[in-house]
Amino acid sequence: MPADTTTAAPGRRPQAARLLAAVLTHAPENAAYGLMAFAPLGVAFGPVAMSLALLAAVAANALASMLGGGHLVGGPRAALALLTAALIQSLLPLWQSGQAATDTALILALVAAGVALAGLLQVGYGLLRLGSLVKYMPYPVRLGLTSGIGLLLALSAWPLMTGMGLAAPGGGAVPALPHFQPWTLAVGALAAGITGLAAWRRWPVPALLAGLLAGVVLYGLLHLFWPSMALGSLAGAPSLSWGAVQFWLGGLALPADPLPWMATAELLFGYALTVSALASLDTLLATSLVDGQRRVWRDADRELVAQGLGQLAGAAAGAQPSSPSVPRSLSLLGEAAPGASSGRMGVLAYALVMLGAALAAPWVLAFLPLSALGGVLFGQGLAMVAPALLTTPWRLGRQALRRRSVVTAGPAETAPQALLWGHWVVALAVALAALLLGVGPALLIGAALAVLLFVRANLRDVVRGVWRGNERQSLKVRPAAHIQALRAQGARIALMELEGPLFFGTADALRTRLHGLSVDTERVVLDLRRVHEVDVTGARILYECTQDWAAAGKRLILAEWDATDPRRQALQAVADARARSSLHFEEQADRALERAEDELLAQLGTVPSGAQALQLQATALARGLDAEEIACLQAATTEVRFRQGEWLFRRGEAGDAIYLSLAGDIGLHVPGGTRRLASLAPGVSLGEIAVLGQGHRTVDAIAETEVVALRLPAAALVLWQAERPQLAAKLLHNIALQLADRLHLLTGDLALWMARAGAVQRPASPSLPPEGSGADDPRAWPGEA
Repeated sequence: MPADTTTAAPGRRPQAARLLAAVLTHAPENAAYGLMAFAPLGVAFGPVAMSLALLAAVAANALASMLGGGHLVGGPRAALALLTAALIQSLLPLWQSGQAATDTALILALVAAGVALAGLLQVGYGLLRLGSLVKYMPYPVRLGLTSGIGLLLALSAWPLMTGMGLAAPGGGAVPALPHFQPWTLAVGALAAGITGLAAWRRWPVPALLAGLLAGVVLYGLLHLFWPSMALGSLAGAPSLSWGAVQFWLGGLALPADPLPWMATAELLFGYALTVSALASLDTLLATSLVDGQRRVWRDADRELVAQGLGQLAGAAAGAQPSSPSVPRSLSLLGEAAPGASSGRMGVLAYALVMLGAALAAPWVLAFLPLSALGGVLFGQGLAMVAPALLTTPWRLGRQALRRRSVVTAGPAETAPQALLWGHWVVALAVALAALLLGVGPALLIGAALAVLLFVRANLRDVVRGVWRGNERQSLKVRPAAHIQALRAQGARIALMELEGPLFFGTADALRTRLHGLSVDTERVVLDLRRVHEVDVTGARILYECTQDWAAAGKRLILAEWDATDPRRQALQAVADARARSSLHFEEQADRALERAEDELLAQLGTVPSGAQALQLQATALARGLDAEEIACLQAATTEVRFRQGEWLFRRGEAGDAIYLSLAGDIGLHVPGGTRRLASLAPGVSLGEIAVLGQGHRTVDAIAETEVVALRLPAAALVLWQAERPQLAAKLLHNIALQLADRLHLLTGDLALWMARAGAVQRPASPSLPPEGSGADDPRAWPGEA
């Protein structure tokens, strides 16, 4: 769930530099989320809140990296901080006894219990192998939840940015200052602006660190030249003198009055359930994205268990929930660092350096203006709001008006538009629920909508069917020797037809199916005609699959998306410019299958590279003829040549000759159609039906390449039936064999063509995010993940 301003650093940056940059960036970010989580306890608790957040991040990262794959870096998050603040605000009226120190320690002990319960739930999810269920949360739900959290984060950070103090969701803000402080707002606005600019321009300095430095510099300059100017307060050094032991001992002093355990249990269980769901979703998304970038595969359920145990460690150390972050992980480990052990050691080193910085130099945070911290948090929140929530109605409305001004839209055109409108409504509903009701209710509403969307469209497997090349071949009619070679070795080719949307869950299942193909499979054609929707996550996984096959020396061909198709453009948008050569597209699945067959035949030596035109005796029509009969046939034919795109004959013309192809490919088409009925390889003949029936041509024959052919007049065949009946009988026998092979080929694909005749027209645009938005691309995330 995109939500963290840490921008991923280049993978080739030295490890020490990445480690230092990560600590310098994440330490103030963790401290800021600690301030937000414990805001209802007041400004005086701020230094302790920052120390607890730092300690929780250190403990959670250290334990989770040792027990899990070691490639994920996490810490406090915006959504989790907002949930914690709401919990504390609800617990305060139940447990206030009038003694501030005792109340604070007890409240924090209860929060730690809720975090620990969330960790136990995460462990249970992993042990029960429920992680795969979380993958199927549709993209519009995640988009709306992230946007709602972003709005909440921006609203909660606004008082801090403007110098009014800390604020908690639903109230609890520190009383505002008596007058407006424009220069305090200027410091926060500069920090927010620089953070967004650094993320947008991909500066080498982490975006959050750049924003904080800009705010500190402006604050220092204003304080130097105008010391009496009201600029707001500084964050203050984290108060590590409390220590976890004294903190928990203070929490054991319970009030003497009747204890509200029932109400408290309800609050803690709801909090733990929501935190565990959000943290589990973050864990599974981060596992998929980071593993995809680093090409290291592991068990996601095991990672859930490890992160749950890390949650327990965070509860014991600082009563603060945490979850993994994709940008944080890539900024520390890099995108190309190989191996699990190096990642584990990197995360452990990161945790130790973070702990050392918190213990040895807490004064560093003391120089951070609260307005600068609020500014970067405010910028994070705005960056998390998806632009698609605003642009989708305008874009779809313009498309609808444009269609109405030209022609009335039919069902094939309106269906994709209705689907996109439905996804936008879902995303908007979840975002508004998060803003008005809170993160917990929004998560429940999102889960209910996810179930409805899943039941409506995503219950079936995205893979509609898989055929091997020896079971199903292209529409290209080949000589008998080629057909035999394909039947013997065609299993090295696979045609996989997909149906339905490609998003996180279905694309991940597709990747598993591709990995499950036998090692002998060298070429796979993906028929994507029925894939009516692709979100950014699905496009990213599909792109990674093409890279993996290319790295293995194999070919994955993507068919049925032409160059103007928005689904193809969405896939190209997530591809790295240097690695787009791994993307192989064909506009038609049949041509892609033909291309794979041609490559296999060339590899087998059946079709030598650069072969010359065939001789007459090598054609199917001359099969079984003796030398005299071949000479007679040769004398009756005339050599003709056609340039690519020229017609050999058209539908409706008289059937006055049979053509024998010697070189080049010939396509048979129905006039007005874009798809061919068949493609004829060298060595086969065409035009026999019109000649034998003395009728007219029923299809168009077009040269797909430079064609060399022999033209046999129909009159010669009629003459031979009277004067050379033995030659005529042999020719008719060979024609019958060719027509039988052609009928067998067309019969095998009849069901496919009938189904495709009613296929829904492709959508005018992909899923909610606009093309190239990079909403699920970790390299483009400006916010917390």
